[in-house]
Amino acid sequence: MARTVRVAAATFAVAATVLLGACSDDGPQRDEAGNVTEAAEGADVFEVRVGDCLGDFDDSGQVTEVSLTPCDDEHGQQAYAATELPDGDFPDEDAFRAEAGEVCVTEFETFVGLPYAESELDYTWLQPTEESWEQGDRELVCLVYDPAGPVTGSLEGAGR
Repeated sequence: MARTVRVAAATFAVAATVLLGACSDDGPQRDEAGNVTEAAEGADVFEVRVGDCLGDFDDSGQVTEVSLTPCDDEHGQQAYAATELPDGDFPDEDAFRAEAGEVCVTEFETFVGLPYAESELDYTWLQPTEESWEQGDRELVCLVYDPAGPVTGSLEGAGR
């Protein structure tokens, strides 16, 4: 099985990236609405859907697994938007940052209920790596988080 990866980048860290690897035999347990019902340690990063809550991950190096958790449990981030990037050459970091700034900031208010500039919450994103781009990965996923630490409950409509 070919290994594919994605990268997470924080808006406040110009050069910081996180490689997220994908290799898991079992997907997360979900209810009929698609919500994660049981924590899934080592979930495939490509299993992340808008609305999913993720445990914290170390952004200082390569990460080979993500943990998905029910949003009612303590978690570090929540996926709130996703977009498909256009085909073409692999974008540089500035292009990813610009696209994330456009999509993630625009969708932030819709999800959180407050404009990004007025919120105490922040965002980061998952982006394709050059390897996953070559395999057809074009998805950029926006993640909202509280810089003060983990939260319990969905951040959808949090208004803070």
